[in-house]
Amino acid sequence: MDKTQSLRAIRYNANQILVESRAKTATLDNYDYLFLFVKRLDTISLCIMFGQGFENEPVANIVANTVHKAVMALIPTYGLGDFDWEGTGEDLTRLVHGAWVVLRDCGEDGMAQAICDRHNLFVTMCELQEKLDEQWLTDLAND
Repeated sequence: MDKTQSLRAIRYNANQILVESRAKTATLDNYDYLFLFVKRLDTISLCIMFGQGFENEPVANIVANTVHKAVMALIPTYGLGDFDWEGTGEDLTRLVHGAWVVLRDCGEDGMAQAICDRHNLFVTMCELQEKLDEQWLTDLAND
């Protein structure tokens, strides 16, 4: 695959991520959406590996902004006490890692760190919510 083909594949997958992320079905509960998202991130990452010096390409900024916005829109801003860590949680972690790799390859370390920070905050908030729910149930049982 030459550099032109790689750039076309990257541009196509970034555009698809942008279009699909704007749909109402672009949620953590939609396994098909998450599967395609991760697949597109993997394709972008593989194409970037073939094109040396990708972070200097004009399309790198577009890819970075698209991936950043799409992933940030998926990570909830509050903790969920009954969050499915074995299903949706694993998907979200895989997605965050894939986005981190692509953003780092685009030369956007700050955006990559922002996604990781938001994901870590979400995990912490879920853990706190779970502990609060357990405490509430304990208090309720003791009354």
